[in-house]
Amino acid sequence: MTLVDKIGAITAVIVFVLLAIAYFYAFRPKNKKQFEELRNFVNKEEQ
Repeated sequence: MTLVDKIGAITAVIVFVLLAIAYFYAFRPKNKKQFEELRNFVNKEEQ
C-alpha cells in the first residue's frame, strides 16, 4: 500500500464520518423545529 493509497483511505473515512454526523444531525427530532422554521426562509418577505 503506497502513501497515496493511505491518504485516499484516510480521506474516505473522514468524509464518511462527516457525512454520518451531518445525517444524524439533520434527522434528530430535537432539531426538527429549527429546520421547520428554516423551510421557507427564501420565500419570506422582509418588512
